[in-house]
Amino acid sequence: MGITVEELMTTRVVTLTPEMTLKEMDTLLVKRGVSGAPVVERGRLVGVASQADVVRTLWEGEHEAAKIAAYYSSPYLVSMPALEKIAHDSHLVNERLVARKVRDIMTKDPLVAHPDDDVATTAARMLADQIHRFPVTHRETGELLGIFTALDLAKAISRYGLGSGG
Repeated sequence: MGITVEELMTTRVVTLTPEMTLKEMDTLLVKRGVSGAPVVERGRLVGVASQADVVRTLWEGEHEAAKIAAYYSSPYLVSMPALEKIAHDSHLVNERLVARKVRDIMTKDPLVAHPDDDVATTAARMLADQIHRFPVTHRETGELLGIFTALDLAKAISRYGLGSGG
């Protein structure tokens, strides 16, 4: 067997609780420099949540998210009415961030890795499932032990090289 997830996973994990507000979640993720984190209750993994989940939730049922994304990605100037609309809606965003909880947006029963999983197999799962983080849990208890991310995989490639043929 090759390198295991346990050898490369990060054990100092930023975690969220189901009862945190989205505002608290966002503040923590920005402060810690991560885009998402496992949601833990009494030491057990109960879900995962990310900043992308927050954006989707803030704008559910509305098309404003697409307009704002277009604003930030457009090389052209945006009209004053559009800027006024964004400014006007910012207070609504703050209200929604405070009113909603992590439990409202988290993905329940997320895909996980286990410490003894092979890194190559886990990397293939990342590609197949198009995700960039796996909470690492104890196989029997579901206790969160760490997290294995695309960054951990990049570190492994840097440290050990690509493939086994050298």
